[in-house]
Formats: sequence, C-alpha cells, structure tokens
Amino acid sequence: MLQKRGIFLYGRMKLNLEDMQKEIHQALSLLQNLWPEGADVRGVVCSVSCSVTLKLYEKMLCHGQACENLNTCTENCKTQDWEGAPTLNEAGDLCRMLCLSVIFLQHLSLFQRAKSRIVTHTWDRTLSPFLRMLKRCEFFILKQLKINNNWKVNFTSLPDLTDKILWKNIIYYYEVEYCKELNLELGNTLTQEYEKLWNSVLTLSGGCDFGEPVPLRRTSRPFLRQKEIPKKKKRGSSQEIHISGLIPLKSELIQDYAGDILAELPFLSSDDPAVKSLSKKTECDEHKHWHSSRPLSDDFEGARCNNGANCKDAKGRRDVQKLHHFYYDFGKSLIGRNKPLRVVREKPLKLPARSSMQKKRKCQKSNTEKLIEENQKRQLAKLEKREEERWNNLSLSIEKEIKGNLNSGVGRLEDFLQTCPVKSVKLIAEMVGLEACFKSWMEYCLKPEAESKDVNIVIQMMKRIHVIHDKYSELLQNSHRQKLAKYLKYVGFDNLAHSLCPQVKESITEKDISKYSVCMGAARFQLTHMGPYLFREERSDPDPRVHHFIPDTWQRELLDVVDNNESAVIVAPTSSGKTYASYYCMEKVLRESDEGVVVYVAPTKALVNQVVGTVCNLFNKALPKGLAVCGVFTRDYSHDTFNCQILVTVPQCFEILLLSPHSQKWVKRIRYVIFDEVHCLGGEIGAEVWEHLLVMIRCPFLALSATISNPEDLTEWLVLIKRYWQDVESTMEDSGASQNATKHLKKQQSKRIEKPSYRVRLVRYQERYNDLEKYVCSIKDNDFVIEHYHPCGALTVNHVKKYGIPLDLGLSPRESILLYDAMVHVWPEGSRMQELEPEEFSYFKNKVVILRADARKYEEELKKEMIRWIQLDPDKVDQLLKYLKPQTFDSAEIEKRRMFPCFVEKLKEMNRLPAIFFSFNIHSVEYEALKVFINLIKKQNADKYPNSERRRKNLEKKLQKARKSQKRDFAAVLNSGSNAINQRIILRTAEISEIKKNLKKHTEVSPDCTYTDRASVDDQTFRKIVHRIRRTRRYHILCRLLRRGIGYHHGSMEYKERQVVEMLFRMGHVKVVTATSSLALGINMPCKSVVFMEDSVYLDALNFRQMSGRAGRRGEDLIGSVFFYDVPLPKIERLLKSNVPKLKGQFPLSISLILRLTLLVAKADDKEDAKAKALSVLQHSLMSFKQPRIKCMLKFYFIYSLQFLATEGYLDEECIPRGHSGLVSHLHYHEPANFVLVSFLEKCLFHKLCTPMNIDGPKKFSEDVMETLVVVLAHLFGRRYLPPCVEKYKKCSHSAVILDDLPEDFAAVVEEHNNRIQRNFGSFLLTVSKLADMRKEYQLPLSGINFSDKGCEDSTLVSHLMPGLESRTAVSPFACLSGTTDQDLSDITVVNDAMLRTLSVNVKDIPLLQLKKYDKTGRKCPLNGYALNFYKHGSLSALTSDNWLNMGDALNSIRDFTLVIQAIRVSLSELCDDEDDNVVLAFKQLSEAFRTKFWKEKRC
Repeated sequence: MLQKRGIFLYGRMKLNLEDMQKEIHQALSLLQNLWPEGADVRGVVCSVSCSVTLKLYEKMLCHGQACENLNTCTENCKTQDWEGAPTLNEAGDLCRMLCLSVIFLQHLSLFQRAKSRIVTHTWDRTLSPFLRMLKRCEFFILKQLKINNNWKVNFTSLPDLTDKILWKNIIYYYEVEYCKELNLELGNTLTQEYEKLWNSVLTLSGGCDFGEPVPLRRTSRPFLRQKEIPKKKKRGSSQEIHISGLIPLKSELIQDYAGDILAELPFLSSDDPAVKSLSKKTECDEHKHWHSSRPLSDDFEGARCNNGANCKDAKGRRDVQKLHHFYYDFGKSLIGRNKPLRVVREKPLKLPARSSMQKKRKCQKSNTEKLIEENQKRQLAKLEKREEERWNNLSLSIEKEIKGNLNSGVGRLEDFLQTCPVKSVKLIAEMVGLEACFKSWMEYCLKPEAESKDVNIVIQMMKRIHVIHDKYSELLQNSHRQKLAKYLKYVGFDNLAHSLCPQVKESITEKDISKYSVCMGAARFQLTHMGPYLFREERSDPDPRVHHFIPDTWQRELLDVVDNNESAVIVAPTSSGKTYASYYCMEKVLRESDEGVVVYVAPTKALVNQVVGTVCNLFNKALPKGLAVCGVFTRDYSHDTFNCQILVTVPQCFEILLLSPHSQKWVKRIRYVIFDEVHCLGGEIGAEVWEHLLVMIRCPFLALSATISNPEDLTEWLVLIKRYWQDVESTMEDSGASQNATKHLKKQQSKRIEKPSYRVRLVRYQERYNDLEKYVCSIKDNDFVIEHYHPCGALTVNHVKKYGIPLDLGLSPRESILLYDAMVHVWPEGSRMQELEPEEFSYFKNKVVILRADARKYEEELKKEMIRWIQLDPDKVDQLLKYLKPQTFDSAEIEKRRMFPCFVEKLKEMNRLPAIFFSFNIHSVEYEALKVFINLIKKQNADKYPNSERRRKNLEKKLQKARKSQKRDFAAVLNSGSNAINQRIILRTAEISEIKKNLKKHTEVSPDCTYTDRASVDDQTFRKIVHRIRRTRRYHILCRLLRRGIGYHHGSMEYKERQVVEMLFRMGHVKVVTATSSLALGINMPCKSVVFMEDSVYLDALNFRQMSGRAGRRGEDLIGSVFFYDVPLPKIERLLKSNVPKLKGQFPLSISLILRLTLLVAKADDKEDAKAKALSVLQHSLMSFKQPRIKCMLKFYFIYSLQFLATEGYLDEECIPRGHSGLVSHLHYHEPANFVLVSFLEKCLFHKLCTPMNIDGPKKFSEDVMETLVVVLAHLFGRRYLPPCVEKYKKCSHSAVILDDLPEDFAAVVEEHNNRIQRNFGSFLLTVSKLADMRKEYQLPLSGINFSDKGCEDSTLVSHLMPGLESRTAVSPFACLSGTTDQDLSDITVVNDAMLRTLSVNVKDIPLLQLKKYDKTGRKCPLNGYALNFYKHGSLSALTSDNWLNMGDALNSIRDFTLVIQAIRVSLSELCDDEDDNVVLAFKQLSEAFRTKFWKEKRC
C-alpha cells in the first residue's frame, strides 16, 4: 500500500516508490553493461542511488515549480517546507561528496579511518527528507541485487556500506575549511577513482546535467550546523579518564604474583594525602557460619548428633529418619532392587610381594587343597545334573511356545539362560531354541501369505547362531557345526555355511530350498537387521575389584587411576559406565580410614539428591559416634557437612569451604574430589567457580563428562596445575616452612594412606552402547509422516571441506548400508564401490559373526570414500547428500500443537515409550502434559456406554446405603444376637461385594487410556511415593497425571515433585514426561525415545547432545530413538553437523574473589598453604592458559582491584582485611550489590531510615520503615526486570507489581559508587591497552577478514581529515569509526562495544550497579516488585498472578531473598558491638518476618 501511495518529502513534493524501483531496475541493467566483470557493492549502491535520487529529485522539483506557477498548492503544502528543500545543484554537491566518501571507504585502510577526527556538527534539519530518499533508494537497490544472480557483486563490504561520519567530515572540510583557503590535494589514485565513480553516476542518469566531478562543492549553502550542547551532560561524558597514581601496598601475595609488572605502574609516595587518608577500620574475623546465626562449632556438633538417636529432640530424630528412609527409596530406584547393600569394612593389610616361600607353597598343593578341589568337582557335577533335569522339564514347553508365539517363547528361553550357570546345558538349550526357530521359519515360508517375508524369525535364528559360535566355540562338535551350516544354507547364506562346515550334506543342495532364503547377503542382512545385536569386543576375564560385571579395558584403567591415587579426565557417552569409578573411589577412601573425605561436586541440587540417594544405598559403615557416611551441603540445606566421609555439594558451596580460613583443617582431610558434568567449566554462568575448584585442590580428582570436544587441552591445563602443586609440595618440604603439613603427611603414612600422585590421565571412550537413530515428524492429511533422518543428510559439501565430518556423527550399521546404497545409486561406477560392497568387504567376507568393531570399520571406510569424492567430483557428493535428506511436509505450528497428544499415541503404537519430550518453555511443558491427559480422558469417555456415568453414580449411592444398613445390622446383632439378623448381615456383605465388582468395571481404566505399566508399581507403593508431595500446591493435578503415566519436569517445580516424577519414571510407572533442560544435566532418567517438541534459541549443540543422550536404556532397549517434532529442518541440520563448543575459560577474577583470597591468606593458620591456594587461582586460569597477554592483563586487574579495595577501606596497606570485608565476602555472589550495601552502611543511610516506633521496651519498627528497607534491598539483591509494557497494567492491580524507585539519598550513593568504579576501571583499561594484539584487532572475529592494509598515503586531504589527534589507545579500531575515544569508556554502556576485544575484558567483570535498564527501543524496563509484594501480602499466589512469575520461580526468588537478609543480619550483628543497634534490630525484624511468611506459604 505504501508503494502505491508514495511518500511526501517537502510538502507538495511526492516521491512515487514504484517509479523509484523502475528507475533502479533500469540503472542496474545499464551498470551491469558498464561493469560486466563485476563490482564492489559499495560502488554499485552509491552510483545507482545517486543517479536515481538526483534524477527523480529533478522531476519532483520541476513538478513542484509548475504547481507553484499555476497556484495549485493545496493546504498541506506549506511554503516553509518548500523553501527548505535543497536545490538540484545543492543535491548534486551532497551526492558528489557522498561518492568521495565511498571512494575513501574503498581505498583507505582501517588503520587510517580509525584516526578520523571527530566532527561535532549535525545535519541541517531541512536535509532530512532528501537523506531519507537516499536511504530508501539504497534499500530497493539491495533488494534487487539479492534477486539478481547473473551479476558478480562482491558483498564482503556490505556491513561497511556507508560511513556518515566520514561523509560529514568531508562536508565540513569543503564547507568550513576549504572556504578559508585550505586547499589540500586529494591524490592521484583517489582522484581517478572518484572521477570514474561520478562519471558512472552521470552515465546512469541518462544525460542529465548534474555537474562535472570537479569542483566537488559549487554551492554555498551550509549542510551542517553546530550541535547544541545540553545543559545536563550525559553520565560519564564529563569524566576525564587518565592513569592515576596507585597506593603502594605491601604483601607477599602481590610480590609473588604481580611483582614483575609493578615497575610499569605509577605509585604514589608514602606522604601523599591519598595514602595518609586511608581509613583504619576494625579488623574482620569470621566467627559465624554462612547463612546461620549459630557459631561454627555449634553447627559441627549439631551435624554430629543428627546422624543417630542422639538428636536434641524427638522431632529432629523423626525428620532424620524420614530423610534417610526417603534417600534409601530414592536410591533404590536409581541402582535397582537386585543390587545388594555393600557393607564396607576396614581393609586388611596388604601382604608384601610374593616371596620364594609363597611361590614354593603355590607349586605344592596340600592335602586340604586337594580335598577342596575334589569336593568342588563333585558339586559341579551335581549342579550340571540338576540343571539338565530342569532343562528337560522346560524344553518341550519352551520349544512349543517358540513355534506358537516367537517373542514369548524366546523370552522364556532367555530367562532360563540367564539363570543357568552350567555352560554345557546352556549350549543344549541354545541348540534347541535354534532348531525351534528354524522350524518356525520353514512353516512360515510355506504359508501362501509369506511372499513379503517377516525376517524376525531369521533374526532370532542368527542371534542364536552368533551366541553359539562365539560363546560356546570350545564345546562345539562336528554335529553342531553341521546343523549351524544347514540352517545358514537354508536362509540363503551359502558362503557362511561353507566357511563354517565345508562338509555340508549334499542332500541339502539337491532340494529346492530357495523359498526359505531371505534373498539377501549374510553381511547385508546382519548390518540391516541385526545392528543392535552385534557383539562388542568385551573382555571375558573378570576383575577381582568388580563383583557385579566384567569391566571393559577403559573401565579398568579408571580403577587403576583410583588405586594409584591419580587424577583423570573421563570423557565417555551417557550410560557407558563412567560413574562407576566414582563409587569405587568412595569405597576405597571408606576402607582406608575414618578420617578421609571424598567430595562429590554436582552442578545442580537435583543431581546432588540423586548422588546422595545412590550413596545411601551402596554404602554402610560402622563409624564412631557422631560421624556419618554421607553429608550434604547446598546453599539452602546442609547436614553432616564436616563430619561425613562422602560430602555431596554444589560448586559454589565447595568454593566457600575451600576459601574459608577456618575450614582449612577439614580441607586437608580431603582425599579425592569428583567433578560430575565438568563441561560446565565452559558455561557462561558459574564457570569460573568450577575453575577455582580445579586449581585449588591438592588431592587427586576425577572429572567426568560426556560432552567435551577438546579434552586434550583440558588435560594439558590440569597437568600444569598438578605440576604447580608438586613444586609447592617439594618446596615446602625442602624449606621446612610448613611443619604442620609435614607432620600431617607422616601421620598419613603411619596409617598406611598412600601419598597422592600428581599424574593426570585422559581416559576417553567414544562408543555408545546403544545407537541413536533420528526421525523427522511431519503431518500430511491429518496423519503423521515419520521419516528416518540419515545423519549424513545434514552435511553439506562446503561444511565437509571446511570442518570435515564431525567426530560424533556416528552411524548405526543400518545407516551404513543406507549410505552405501545411496553412493551406488549416485555413482555406481565409483572405483571402490565393488570393494565396499558388504559381501566383499574384507572385514565381513565369509564371517559368521560380524562384530560391532567391524561395522565401525566399514563406517569409517565409507566416510573416507565420501571425502575422496569431494576431491574428485563435489557435485556427486552434493547429489548424495541431497538423496539422503528426508522428505518432509510443511504444516502450521498450531496444527502440530493440536496433534501433539495424537503423536504421543503414535509413539505408543510404535512401542517407543517411555519417552521424554523436551521443550524450553515451562508453560508449554505443563500445558502439553495436561493436553495428553485430557486426550486420555476423552478417549476413555468415548469408549464408555452412554449411561455409564449415571450408572456409576447410582452404584456409589447403592454402596453407601448398603454400608449404612450393614452398620445398623452390626449394632442390632450386638443387642439381640438374632439368627435372622446374622443372616441379613451375610446377605448384605455379599451385596456390597457385588456392588464393588460392578463399580470397579465402571471406574477401571482400560490399558488404552493410560500409559502406566501396572506390573511395575502397585497401588500401595504409588501412594507411598506420592505421599511425599501431599502438601505441595500442584499435588492434586500432578497426582492425577502420574496415575495415568504422565509427568512433567522443570526447574521451577518443588524439588520433592521432581524427585517423585523421576522415581516413578525410573520404576516404569510413568512413560510420558514433558521436561525442560532440567533433565539434560546428568539426571539418571534413561528412556527409549527422546522428542524435541519445538525449536528454541537454547537448543544448541551441547543441549542437543545432553538431551538426546537420555535415549536408549542399556540392557533394555536395542536402539535409542530421537524424534524432531516441531523443529525446522535447517535447525536439525545444524544440530547434527555442529561440534560441541570447545571449553574456553571465562574471566576468572572478580573484586570480591580477590578480597576473599586476601582474607584466606591473612586469616588461615597455615599461611604458606593459603598463599599457595591463592596463587594457584591467580596464576593458572584456563582463560590465560598459553596466553601470556591475558595472563599479564589479569595481573593488572588484580592490582587495580586491590587499589579499589584499599581506597574503599576493605584492606590496609599490608592487605589485611578490615571493616566490612567479611560482609562483602559473605555476599560475594551478589557483586556489585555487596559493595553498594557497604556504601549505604558507611553513609549511615540505614541508621537514618531505621527509626523505631517506641523508645521504651523492645524496639519495633513501623511498616513504612520495613517496606522502605525491602525496596532498598530489592534494588540490590532482588533485581528481576519486567518488560516495558507492564506499565499499563500497574494501575489495574493493588499489588506491588513494579518496584518503587530507590530513595534519593540511596540513589545518590549508588551514583557516587558507580563514578568511583568507572574512574578506576577506565584507568585499568588505559593501562592494559598496550597488551592488545593489534593484528587481531584489525580482523573481524568470525570471518578473520583483515583490514590492516596500508591504504592511500599520497593524499594530504586524507592526512588532514584523519590526523589521529584524539586519544584512542583503548578503543577498538572498528569502534573508532563511530567516533568513540578513550574518554567515552567512562560511560559503561559503551564499554563492551568499544573496548579492544583481544583484552578479553567484559563490563560484567566490574562491580557497577545500573539503576536503570532500557530495551532496544529506548523504553525503560521496570524492576519487578515481587519482594515488596510478598512482604505486604505474604502470598506466593499473588506473585504468580500479579508479578508475572510462575510458582517455582516465585518460591526460589523469595527463598534467595530471605537467605540474603539472614546473611546480612548475621554479619551486622558480628560487626556491631551494640546489641540494641537500630539497624541490627531492623534487619532482625525483617529477617524474621520474611522467614515466617515464607515457611508458612511453603507449607500451605
């Protein structure tokens, strides 16, 4: 519509957009003839836009002049608008200078342009319509260039299409300076290129006279005007950034870490006023435990007695008993019912190495040993005879059942084989089962309907042949081999029959057995149909350290690592068995002593609970009174933290223990640390904490993960860290500086505890136990089309050329065959096609049992051949990959959402349940689960009779009446004892029984209307499990879903609800679970299928692999299935072909961390050990690994952080913590709010606010004071932003939806704090700017395009326009093009965009508190007032209805806010000597109010 109407520019001057597009089309065609060899997009856009704009503008001027002469102006055509329009000559001047700016862009280097001077003038407002016309023309040009593929246009410079600042700079020169007789040369090269470009403009304009190239400026009208300077300058613009003098600080930590850079920094003299004015504050010491008002010793003693019946009160003992009972039930669902409880006892002393006497005794058997051996032989003979009899009793029925029902009969046979310990009897059973399967196959083939043969019987036959040939080869006789050969020959595998037994009876060959053949080669059949059954190269020799299974070679290496007290990085797929090493490590430490501790670090609290449940089921040990086997430490819950031998915790809490000066004695007891899901080290949130843990621990560790793409780099970094600790240990032992550590080591050796090793191994295992196959789901004609997605179909030729085939792009054996067939289809005459034919492949040829390793070798050869094709003929590979792509059908997203319950039913029909359905939207997760439930209810109601519901109600009424009558009869018989009444009671009981039977028929749920497996969990067990969530808010809804086998799982649920869903899913009761990524991170919930319900920005390569890894239960599923339900095909391709991101360290330091390190060094008992820990954190960050520039930058950051802490009064000149440093360190996870809180305290703002209502008696504070206090604390610790549109709903609600603004005096302190931070941080940026890699700064980060050319140096005009006078040492050259200088870095909002990127510094690394936040359109985003709303009303429901929070987020947010208030209360009471201080009492009152309301709401 807009294109038809056009737009008005200057009153009567109307621009017709259709005419503009026609002119552009003609101009582009003409330009293509002028420049047939192609051109740069900047030259094309500039020449066409200038010619078309001037041409149309000339017509508009003529039309406007004609209208004026005829006096036909309308009311809308204002005279002043017409007068402001530029003349044609003025428009030509603008376009000529625009062309010159484009020539500058094409020929000047980024180095020159970055030195461009800053012109503060702005465009004259009357030029805006003409400039908009130019912009609209450029838009249409780019739109047509996108469609036109016949012309070679270089789009590399598209992001740098025009430069308005450079254009204004040129205009300013010709408008102001050129008039003052400053005549500078343009240079020959630039002059020639400019004239060529402008002549092209004249040619495209079709003979219009817009002037020659020179002179550029023919008119005198000013195009620029002086910019008005606002009275109130922008924040940060008035601050001058300079490298200020630093306060000299004395500390061994500074000298050891950053002593080499101190000479480069300017320090103040000792008599400088800034040094003398350092405030002297009370030295900080930590007497109380984190988030608790109890002393540290009380917490330890309380944890000791929580382990048994010595608890202080009966309720506490009951709670402990309930908790342990739950952990036992929870763990039982994790490890299974059949695994025994392992009782750990003290490990016996090892005997010395074999002596000559022991060898002699081994050679000579004693009489006792001979008797034992003979007795064992007799027992084996009896066992063999007993098993033979058992088999003889079962064989006929099993054989008959195999013929009648193949799956049921084979299942009975497998059950017998699993329980039979005698190998000879198992061989007999296998042969009988094989013969029964063969007879079934023969009968099946003789049936007339068996033309398209169902090969399931042959699959079972081949399974039996594989087992017999591989497992019982030493027991096979010639008769057995002849039978096997006969069966193979009948099904058409002649080559295998001949290789197995060449003497096959000739009578077989005389018969017509072709009707029994599967019409397929043996190798192709095994790969196509038997991929899940192929044997792996497993070891048969047991390991005495493992009792329940035979470990693989890589698993034995893990056990060796633990036995040798070494460290290891373990990378293996999900469900591969890597976690077993963790529990073996725990057992080893438990056996050694009662003092050693194993710390298990899990990323989430859900995973913590899972590990605790497993440990409670696996281990039981008789310990001294007050000690426990397992303890937990999370932020909101802990028990037995310091008196357990296995501590399960989260990274943040373990970091607290390692950095606490008063916990170092406990830290020295740690023997092993296990890091689960260590790939969190590469995340954006909390990654630095994982890094701190890895560098601070001295003991060995196990780092587990399934998704690390560069484990070699990680291992190399960890080896460096262990080498550091080895050097520290040797230095401390040689110097004798730490006598306590030496004594402790001798004490360990006296207890026979092995000394830890400093070796770090990489144990990598890439083989998944079950293959994963992917499927794409689409809807056609109201039915589902499920297409198999071959992994190679996601590849492209360019991707393979650039990156190769992803390492984890594995193929199942069936997919390998599909790839080969596709290659033959595309290029049948390929040189290796015959060699790669399955029957001719060297690893398959005449092989009865094809191993999994053989199939992997075949897959590798096919991939090599595909890569070779790319070198020979890329077009063939392109055809191949397109051939492998699935065929899909587009359907609306609404349609797919509507059909989702039907899709779940489809999976049930396909026998692909249990399944997890992933979505990243919490509301979608719950909503889709409810839709599936409602679908079952509708299905059940449809199956019932029309009057079924009425009959049910009538039966319930009858039952109620019969029970009342029975009750009256019982009362009557007690009084009279009449026989008639007794007879009536008997009849009434029979009647009630009959009514119950009829009622059960009406209430019973048919198997088609539920997803539960009724045999897995009985009703009593189900009620016992869900009883745990009876007080949760969603109990009734969730319970109804769970009864139907449906559940949902997300992070905002209460943890008890999540645990119930996990338990019932593992036990087989729940078969359908919708979930967010809360199930992706290590939670043990294996399933048969994984479904991705919808696309999301959070669905990346890492999450995809974590989520899809849930599919395929080891020992239960033959193969895992991954379904893409509503995910676009391009996104699926990216997920399959993209590699997992490499682990890269995040910024490791923060000012709060540095304060905590100084606190540790100053207050720890073992100073040398504490200093070594601090240096390990500072020196060995993953971010600075092999990056000397980054390492040096971190040293400067450390120095400037110390300067900030010293000037703020947290440290003295010797780096001893003072004043409020304890409070800041306790709230370190809330930086920068912790520093701002201290600023409020120091300015006495809280004392001014907290005025009690009464003077006499206990002090109480008014609600106004409490609400204001909540507002202040919410601005610091409860910052959750709302969208700007919420402003319109504010008046419609009585709740505190939007948080009130911070009081003015508090806001002023925040602003002052921010200014100090900006000055300090700006000085730091200027200092470290010399460390930037300027070669990389002139390259684009992703494409690597280099812009560091020399450019044009023969132009005096260029030198004048780009003198480089402004200071830009710390600004990226790309940001310099926007006029940014070093002084702009005082505005923190531009730092991330303007800073030198190779410095790897982010604005989030500085403690700045932004009071206001704006969206991309400039609208203010208000803060959520949930904390104030909860304080006023005490209702979590109000937060969900008014504050836009779901229940889980509301619960977590209020809990976190309550814990913060409690932490502040504890620290203030510790720092303040006056118990009646108003601030301390106010925080106490607020803390108790929040705690009371929170626990009251939680229990509702």
